[in-house]
Amino acid sequence: MKKDLRVQKTLQSIDDAIIRLLKEKPFENITIKDISDEAMINRGTFYSHYSDKYELIESFQVALVSDIEELLYGNIVGESFSEIAESQVKETIVKVFEYLEENRIRVLTVANSVGTTEFAKYFSRHMYNFYKVKSEEFGVDLNSEGFTDYLITYVTNAHMGIFLKWLKNDCQESTEEMAGLIETFTINGVFKAIDI
Repeated sequence: MKKDLRVQKTLQSIDDAIIRLLKEKPFENITIKDISDEAMINRGTFYSHYSDKYELIESFQVALVSDIEELLYGNIVGESFSEIAESQVKETIVKVFEYLEENRIRVLTVANSVGTTEFAKYFSRHMYNFYKVKSEEFGVDLNSEGFTDYLITYVTNAHMGIFLKWLKNDCQESTEEMAGLIETFTINGVFKAIDI
C-alpha cells in the first residue's frame, strides 16, 4: 500500500531535518524539539511516525541495508560459485557503489549518528546472512561456524571501511575504480594486490 503524499512529505521533511541538524551538532545533542522545529512540524507529528530519534536513524539503516541486500540477491545468481562470472561480480559491486554514492548523505548520517563501529556491526549481521545463504545455495562448506564468523567479519568490516572512506572523501574515485579495488582486495587478496 502506497503512503499518502502528505505522509511522504512529512517523512521527507523529518529526514531532511535530521541531516541538516547533524551538520550543526552531534546526534546525542539533537532533541525531538530540534528535529520538529527544523522540519516545521509539531512534536506530535514526529511521534506519530517515530518513537524517538533512534528509531528515525534505525529507519535509515533498515532502508540502506535492505536496498543493498536487494542489489546483492538480485545480481549474484547461479547454481554455483563457478557459474558466477567475474563480470557479474564486478557489475554488482559497481551497482553497490552507485547506490552508496546516490545515498551518500544518508549513509554518513547513520555512521555519524550510531557510530561507524555500530553501523559496521549492523551491516555485518545482514551481510553474514547473505554470505551464509549464498554459501549454502552454492554448496560451499566454509569449514566451521567459527571460521565463517571470522571470515565474514573480516570481509564486511574491510568493505565497510572502504565504503565509508570513499564517501567521506566525497567519492573522488569513480564507482568503477572503487569496484576494482574491492575486487582486487577481496578476490585476489591484499598481499597479492601489493605483490607480496
